[in-house]
Amino acid sequence: MQANKEQKKAIEWNTGPALILAGPGSGKTFTTVERVKYLIEVHHADPSHILVITFTKAAARQMRERFLKRMGQKPCPVSFGTFHAIFLHILKISRGYRSGSILREKEKREYLRTVLSGMKGEFPMEKEWEDGLLAQIGYIKNLGKMPEGFLDCGVTKEQFARIFMGFQQLLREAGRLDLDDIAAAVCHLFRTDTEELARWQKQFRYILVDEFQDVNPAQYEAVRLLAGASRNLFVVGDDDQAIYGFRGSDPSVMRRFTQDFPEAVRIELSINYRSKKGIVECAGRLVEANKERFPKKIRAANDEGEKTSLSLYGKLGTAGGNVCGRMAAVKKTAALALKEEEGPGGIWKSLAEDQSVRAGSFPNKKEEAKELIRLIGETQAKNKSDTIAAIFRTNSDAVWLAAALEQAKIPFVMREQAKNPYDHPVCRDLLAYLRFAKVDRSRGQFLQIMNHPGRYLARQRIPEGQVDFTALKEAYRDKPYMQEILARMQTDIMRIGRMDLYAAVNYVRKGIGYDSWLCREKSGKTLEEAKAAADFLQESVREFRNMEQLEEHLEAYGRALEEGSQKEDAGQGTEGLQECEKRPVELITMHGSKGLEYDVVFLPGCCEGTVPHKKSASGKELEEERRMFYVGMTRAKKKLFLTWERGTKESPGFASRFLYECGYKD
Repeated sequence: MQANKEQKKAIEWNTGPALILAGPGSGKTFTTVERVKYLIEVHHADPSHILVITFTKAAARQMRERFLKRMGQKPCPVSFGTFHAIFLHILKISRGYRSGSILREKEKREYLRTVLSGMKGEFPMEKEWEDGLLAQIGYIKNLGKMPEGFLDCGVTKEQFARIFMGFQQLLREAGRLDLDDIAAAVCHLFRTDTEELARWQKQFRYILVDEFQDVNPAQYEAVRLLAGASRNLFVVGDDDQAIYGFRGSDPSVMRRFTQDFPEAVRIELSINYRSKKGIVECAGRLVEANKERFPKKIRAANDEGEKTSLSLYGKLGTAGGNVCGRMAAVKKTAALALKEEEGPGGIWKSLAEDQSVRAGSFPNKKEEAKELIRLIGETQAKNKSDTIAAIFRTNSDAVWLAAALEQAKIPFVMREQAKNPYDHPVCRDLLAYLRFAKVDRSRGQFLQIMNHPGRYLARQRIPEGQVDFTALKEAYRDKPYMQEILARMQTDIMRIGRMDLYAAVNYVRKGIGYDSWLCREKSGKTLEEAKAAADFLQESVREFRNMEQLEEHLEAYGRALEEGSQKEDAGQGTEGLQECEKRPVELITMHGSKGLEYDVVFLPGCCEGTVPHKKSASGKELEEERRMFYVGMTRAKKKLFLTWERGTKESPGFASRFLYECGYKD
């Protein structure tokens, strides 16, 4: 590969700080590798003085392999590693830390539980809060300070401060660190020990940082100090692809770099070698709606190719436009003369020659899945070697398509482990009500529901085998008030048994008072998740006429998740497949898709409330949601499909504002 003009300028930059703004598919890895080669062969830098920092082990390994190949496989002691690996190496040598000094995930939870055990009685601690608390602790450490706002992790600001300080105290007493402490520990080392700082500055005279937009404040400060007086800091990134705010990353670090290094050269890698022109331009219009960014113009390598188009099938109704009333103020783009065409799954709206970007609506998930399965089948039949991915906002959003792929016998892998949403305690409760009322009067089903909501029934009084209300009343003959409770429960179960599945779930939630009970038992994030689980199940059962169909769906759902995850765990990805084989469809989140590319990409769930998420519909959170969508879009090389569920009159869905920002006009 020959370097283009922009890449050549970056590669041959002499010395001093440099900010390389590298858009999607612009060859940033190539540029970084060639930069290292240039430093050694032309600038005569000692290879042992060069440090290349990446964010993942895979990226570090790939970059090292590409570099060694370019150097003819001759030994070359350039240091390639992740932030964690490099910083831990420094702490090992300078402060005597060992690999065993770093807490494992299981140990982190044990330390947290120790702290919480000393705060019993202050709040109703729930197991589900552990993940939120640990995430918030890591966020604080990466940010380097206590933020103004806190993630909702079920405790007050004052309680969290005590939990955080207690957690850190336990680590100090044990002489341990967790991964999020490492960067802060290196910063402390460099600020307090000038001799050690000078030692490492002498060791690493040339520093190159990949994916610089994902650096958190603690990591940036450590690298800034390490650069020292030489200031040979070469950073490569794209603020439009900064999507790890939940870990403390902030694209504003890139702007801080230009303030700390005002003499830094700024070079833009603006040519996208990955995607068709239509994809590049639609994605570009989207991300231009963000205010906090470096202005840049990314263009496709085939800039002389087809016209840009956004073609749509299904009707993007005016209601969707009402949700995004401000869309009228979005930057005006060239009018897209859409033409209606009848096609499978609904109305297609397409534009002229370029069919690289398509979007469409469906009445429900079942129809959306059916159309995606058809399109995937067509793609695989046309070209077996094409790589295909379905990219989702979250893991849980992917499982419905996994089930559909399993049923259609289409091979797939899940790059990230997804939890089965039907395994949520709330879903288990509601399913147990349906099963007990309609098909299964076993003791196990009854135990699941008997005190949800609270009825004060005792397990020891529930007979083995099939549960009979007459026998239950007899078991409670000494308690008249329990007779009334059981009679009311019996009536409720009879009513549920006569209802369709959707109405039955609704009756449990509203008629029996399950939702009110949840509000009494849970709070904060846990309550929100519980309500979301109930909504998910209620909408899911709407599509099934009876319990037999629902149970078949649940079985396929679970099997799809298990088998898809096993395939990925076993390394059965797209690599190494024979040319005659169909490549498995990859299911992945927007976060997980970073750095990957596919011939054909599907982005299902393009609805308001999903993208952007309903909790992130304004401010910095909205801008990060837009960047995530941008990352998802720019994984596509040839084709990009954007789909959404328009719902029903009772429960309508609206097209994401991001579709309008891509260029769609009613």
